[in-house]
Amino acid sequence: MNRVQISIRSMKTSAKSYGWVHKWSRFKRWQEMQAAHAENVQEKQRNQSFIKLPTGLYITPERPDDLTPKKAPADMTRKDTGQLPMELLTWHTQMRYVDHSIDNIKRYRRYKNFQHMQYDQRVIPERLLFLGADLAAAHFLVHRGAAVKFVGDDNWYKKDKWNRYSLPGQKVDNLFIEAIDASNTQIMFEGLENLENLSHLRLLRLANCEFIDDWSIGRIGGLLPNLEMLDLSGCHRISSKGLMGLKNSKKLKFLRLEGLSDIKNLGKSALILEDLLPKLKVLGMDYEAAFRQVEAENRLLEQERVVLDGKGNAFMEDDNSRLFLVMSTSSEERAVTDDNDNPIMTSTVRREIPKMSDLEFEKINALSGGKLRHLLVGSPSGYEWNETTEKILEHEASLNLADDVITDPKMLPHGKRPEFELEESRSKLEDAKIQFLKEFGGNLETEKEDQEENSKKLLKSH
Repeated sequence: MNRVQISIRSMKTSAKSYGWVHKWSRFKRWQEMQAAHAENVQEKQRNQSFIKLPTGLYITPERPDDLTPKKAPADMTRKDTGQLPMELLTWHTQMRYVDHSIDNIKRYRRYKNFQHMQYDQRVIPERLLFLGADLAAAHFLVHRGAAVKFVGDDNWYKKDKWNRYSLPGQKVDNLFIEAIDASNTQIMFEGLENLENLSHLRLLRLANCEFIDDWSIGRIGGLLPNLEMLDLSGCHRISSKGLMGLKNSKKLKFLRLEGLSDIKNLGKSALILEDLLPKLKVLGMDYEAAFRQVEAENRLLEQERVVLDGKGNAFMEDDNSRLFLVMSTSSEERAVTDDNDNPIMTSTVRREIPKMSDLEFEKINALSGGKLRHLLVGSPSGYEWNETTEKILEHEASLNLADDVITDPKMLPHGKRPEFELEESRSKLEDAKIQFLKEFGGNLETEKEDQEENSKKLLKSH
């Protein structure tokens, strides 16, 4: 036995004796685990029935390796050659860096819970066989905190305060689900497979479901062709591209998107959907805020120093021809954060201060929403932490002051840097409002609706 095996054996012993030692297991889908289990059972049965005697007994070989198909040396894995798994060796090397803080343990448990939910929400064929598609979906949803309504029945079936509910335990003819309210549940992509063949489903509410993402939206568009009302309010994992997965829902009439104004280009996707689906009306979408976002991007791109790359990302070029990111096309700009959405890393991509006038710098920084100065501080992405950025700038300025080092005005915190009067250009939306009030005398009853229509038209033109 060599030194590595001895040290790994001692490491295993210590890990068992101290229950707090844990490691992040490799992510495995439940399909992979089932396939591995079936392969293990098949191999075990093959070994047990190696030789059958006339008496009916079986002889198992002393070396099970004799039954396995032989591989070429180049195709053999570490397991085939009897070596220690690479995962174990890597874990042994990284044991000194294992984080046993309370936050990391909570994060680890959430990760394990996510794996469990993914397996728990799989489709069970036996349930579908004995209950039928609609009743099986009702049991699946109500058990996980949702509410369902059947055709011809005004009652909503859900759990009571003792977590009990009453649904038939066997197949019932002509029992069809008409509406589902799965708001604030943990339904995910795997769970949506249970909603297949719900031909009478018209209403689906998924408001504030944290695991609903672009893949889930695409699955809804393919599974539920007769859906008429869909609520995705508060589902912050969806993007403008993912929303286009509903383009095949030809019968969709109402789509609610409240609380999603921070998602980039979502207003454009909502307008495109309304054009593709003539019966559709999108509710809760702040088209005015979406237009302001598009208008700010256009003003940024109008600057002479701003250039675009092949992917549509915008960079500012300084006097030394160096590029600084000011706008990203990525729908997911979040960097490495803790549970409170505070940055874990702030010095990964720290850049030199661009060589340009302070006035130009402040103008482009304002048009980028503060992203330019924020990236100079050292965020690993374009995700803004305005408050954290100011704290870092204030701390560095105080250190420079103590060391008698002059701080560049561009890197001074708010309140200490020189203030510039930036030229404000009037918004096209404001011009449309003024023109409307001049023509119609400021009719307050229809002003809000016309403002929304103007925002839609201007957003389409961009």
